[in-house]
Amino acid sequence: MHGSLPASRMHCHVSAPSSATPTMADGETILFIGATGYIGGTVLHKLLGHTAAQPEDSRPRFVALVRDAEKAEKLKALGIEAVVGDTADVALLEGLASEAAVVFSMAESDNVASAKALLSGCKMRFEKTGKETILIHTSGAGAIADMACLGAHSDSLTWDDLDLGQLSTIRATQLHRPVDLHILAADEAGYIKSYIVLPTTVWGIASTPLVEAGIQRAHNTLLTHIVPPALARRQGGVIGEGKNVWGNVEVHELADLFLLIYTTATDPTFSSQAGHGQSGMYFAENGSNELRQVSDVISRTLFEAGHAANAETTTFGAEEMKESFPFAIVATLIASDAKCSARRARALGWTPRLSTKEFLENVKVVTRNYLELGRAA
Repeated sequence: MHGSLPASRMHCHVSAPSSATPTMADGETILFIGATGYIGGTVLHKLLGHTAAQPEDSRPRFVALVRDAEKAEKLKALGIEAVVGDTADVALLEGLASEAAVVFSMAESDNVASAKALLSGCKMRFEKTGKETILIHTSGAGAIADMACLGAHSDSLTWDDLDLGQLSTIRATQLHRPVDLHILAADEAGYIKSYIVLPTTVWGIASTPLVEAGIQRAHNTLLTHIVPPALARRQGGVIGEGKNVWGNVEVHELADLFLLIYTTATDPTFSSQAGHGQSGMYFAENGSNELRQVSDVISRTLFEAGHAANAETTTFGAEEMKESFPFAIVATLIASDAKCSARRARALGWTPRLSTKEFLENVKVVTRNYLELGRAA
């Protein structure tokens, strides 16, 4: 599962290589897949800010694949070479990846065909140049979610990204895992260096020039699935007992982690600090919450706004479930247990500040936005 922020939102500080240090060979290309997305656009904004501080002749070339021709033109105004196309075009993906020193794969974490096309392009580049492509991929904590939980408990295993033995036991049938396994195999084969980020519940309303320009989604997260049904039933709801637990991470602070991984992985002075492959899997969390905590905040906010008769939270009935969650996998994921510790990211120098208290405040903001605007942001 991938909220708005108080005006006083604090910024995460990361220990990254100095922007004065060359991080890539002059003119090398960064291929960005997912520039218009909630997480992807936020990461791209951070990257653009980082590279803008470098001497102009040493800045990388940015290439972004987008579906929308209008958004492509807007990206070009930001200095990005936008290619109009679709991730279903495997030949296009392969060709783009074959020319990129770094690939940010920020979309479609379950699309095996597109992942294989990107990897094929990376292999072509390696066979031609002898250089491994740096592949930074967005997976998700669904890879370790207990999908049988159904809101009944929070007793599932807590996963530690520094425990390689434990990570090796993630089942191949888990969400996102098939793509992750293809990437890990390519790293093992030696033609890429992979860095896989597994975010927990991502929250916050993205605030970037890409949002202002109409390029990027400002919001796309758990709350877009559970606030609208609450408005429709005029009461917050849980699946089962709502006892299941997920981690949470604010979207701008998550983007800081991606930037930290990029700067560390691409700078020879620091690259040894960032493990790759099996040692390059990063959970992203800064606190956790029960589903019922989130639903209780929605219930109180609706009541305070006069949209509910009381501030109670109740369980979705069987018919409500069908109406509110037409795709069963969404309800199962919302009600799953996904507990993890981002020890690897913190060891690298990631220091997020915003946690569960701020997340729950954000739940209020998003709920009010739905009441007033009919949307999250």
